[in-house]
Amino acid sequence: MADADGKMKDLSISETAKQKDTGKPKMAPKKQKKKMEGAALIGIDVGKEVDLGEWYQQVITKGNMISYYDVAGCYILEPSSYAIWEAIKSWFDAQIKTLRVRNCYFPIFISADNLQREKDHVEGFAAEVAWVTKGGKSDLEKPVAVRPTSETAMYPYFADKIRSHRDLPLKLNQWNNVVRWEFKHPMPFIRSREFLWQEGHTAHLTKEEAGTEVRQILDWYADVYEKLLAVPVVKGQKTENEKFPGAEYTTTIEGFIPATGRGIQAATSHCLGQHFSKMFNITVEDPAAKEAGESKHIHVWQNSWGLTTRSIGVMVLTHGDNRGLVTPPRVAEIQVIIIPVGITAKTTPEDKDKLYKEIDELADILRSANVRAETDMREGYSPGWKFNDWELKGIPLRIEFGPKDSARHVVTTSRRDIDNKDEARGEIPISELKDAIPALLNTIQADMFKKADDAFRAHRVQVTDWKDFVPTLNGKNVILVPHCEGGKCEDEIKELSARKEEGDNTAEDSRAPAMGAKSLCIPFEQPEGIVQGETKCVNPNCKDLAKSWILFGRSY
Repeated sequence: MADADGKMKDLSISETAKQKDTGKPKMAPKKQKKKMEGAALIGIDVGKEVDLGEWYQQVITKGNMISYYDVAGCYILEPSSYAIWEAIKSWFDAQIKTLRVRNCYFPIFISADNLQREKDHVEGFAAEVAWVTKGGKSDLEKPVAVRPTSETAMYPYFADKIRSHRDLPLKLNQWNNVVRWEFKHPMPFIRSREFLWQEGHTAHLTKEEAGTEVRQILDWYADVYEKLLAVPVVKGQKTENEKFPGAEYTTTIEGFIPATGRGIQAATSHCLGQHFSKMFNITVEDPAAKEAGESKHIHVWQNSWGLTTRSIGVMVLTHGDNRGLVTPPRVAEIQVIIIPVGITAKTTPEDKDKLYKEIDELADILRSANVRAETDMREGYSPGWKFNDWELKGIPLRIEFGPKDSARHVVTTSRRDIDNKDEARGEIPISELKDAIPALLNTIQADMFKKADDAFRAHRVQVTDWKDFVPTLNGKNVILVPHCEGGKCEDEIKELSARKEEGDNTAEDSRAPAMGAKSLCIPFEQPEGIVQGETKCVNPNCKDLAKSWILFGRSY
């Protein structure tokens, strides 16, 4: 299964925080950065709009999402980020089981003979394959690969298990880790040498059955992003240039990073066709031919599909702000944090204990409503310090409760997703807490998606004239253009858009590499405007007519 590809320089850990052998960024002492005014010691001290790479590194480390490891390009997923992956896993696993997909596990090691059986497939991963060449102190007679993906590991098993059309469909899925020995600016979640994912591998009797599953899986991937992570995506099909090596066709969901105006591949669902079944000799007797009294064997149709922990990084980049993480309620490990306020030197021990007991009762009310609520009774920290700490960690909702609130039988709320702190605040009677808080969390989830969706829609721009292509691209947009779907034409657009055109004074992303625009997908939802046989391809050097609108953009 192919993960998204692309250059990482502008979004990876900044040039002043490059990866060393420890895998941990080290700040250059002479580097001067524009610091955030009034930034707390525990908070983010560089703006997202100033240095995205440095901002991202601070957000995920200070927000307790990852810790660095002593193997460069590998990272520790802390409980708060792993909880997000568990939420994704729980939801998606339940969906695929409705299709009678069964979970399994195959070894992490793949023999060189198996990996190299499929030439086109291997070439797609050759530069990233990690090889084990020693066992203890002895050289291995034949090196074994650490899986970059599992097609070649699993399909000999498929050939062994599938003996008849009655064995179809065979639907297996793994929740596992894979290794891709990246050398292109590793970045936690987005591009690391080891990452977590699920990889589904299925076999079907017909192309139609395989195609139905491909689209269903893609719809569920879109739901993971949009319904769980509050991140909008575009569903479409990859062009021939960009499809997975060895696939009949590749469907994809494409996300968008507003801070850089770049697309990012979010997940893919591939129809592999009969390519691998021919390579691994996975055949069944054709039941239609048998009914006609004939004997004919046919190759099965196969799919593969995968979703990775890259999804967490896309979520952080989409929603995070200059106070830190902003986590959608549906995947947040902690949805509500309750903090005592109004305790002073004059507060008696009895009154303090009474307030703490009431706060514990508030937490119990919320937990009984299936809200993941915690309390912060830590001594020695002011309420303001605690507010900043939990805001940095992205907790969706804060409840403040003090003696005055207790006397009025209310709680004060503060939403993490609203920038204006006055607008973020509200008040809820304790008697309504059990229903009001879940409703408020649902509102936060919906508002976070709408904000991100509005931003993505505003930066998907239709362009029909080449003179507008690069300036629009440089305006931090992805572009829908009429295109001939030709591979050579795609390559030429990438080359032409990599150079700043003469007379174009549009400001470019100063940290972006001088890459051109690549095709992201052919969206399933096609705008009107292309007249078949009449509309010209956007490439000024192309003589062919447009077949469809294709989404182009700079991409990770």
